[in-house]
Amino acid sequence: MNYNAEAPQQERPSKIVRFDKGYVQTVPGILKLVQLACNFIGFICIKISWSWVSAIFYNILYWVGIIITAGLLFMYTFHFVEKFDRWPWYKLEFAYCILMSLTYIGCSIFASTIGESVGYAVGFFGLCAIIAYGFDAYLKYKAWKRGLPPQ
Repeated sequence: MNYNAEAPQQERPSKIVRFDKGYVQTVPGILKLVQLACNFIGFICIKISWSWVSAIFYNILYWVGIIITAGLLFMYTFHFVEKFDRWPWYKLEFAYCILMSLTYIGCSIFASTIGESVGYAVGFFGLCAIIAYGFDAYLKYKAWKRGLPPQ
């Protein structure tokens, strides 16, 4: 008797690219929005500053943060993560969040030593970004160790 013909087939999750506005209401989605806001506001604050030498490093940091975080938000919102499920999403995003947190620590300390109100504003938004990226890294690490699917 052929048991495979009678057994119901398991349905795999659909790998269709689709828009999901509910992602921005989840904790990782909110963290990505906070990261984008901190990157953008910090970029505006550093453009006001007169210290052009430090602004070069901040511009690189803020633009890398804006582009990669917006790309990740786009990928999760449109379910590209499900489509490319063989990629180690949690590992990649964990490493990215740790790297951004460490660079923000250095840049925020340096911005606070400028001593102007702009330096304090950049330091404050850098601190907010450190918290957002750090907490996101913590969540990615926990999910990675549990073996959860990325989305």
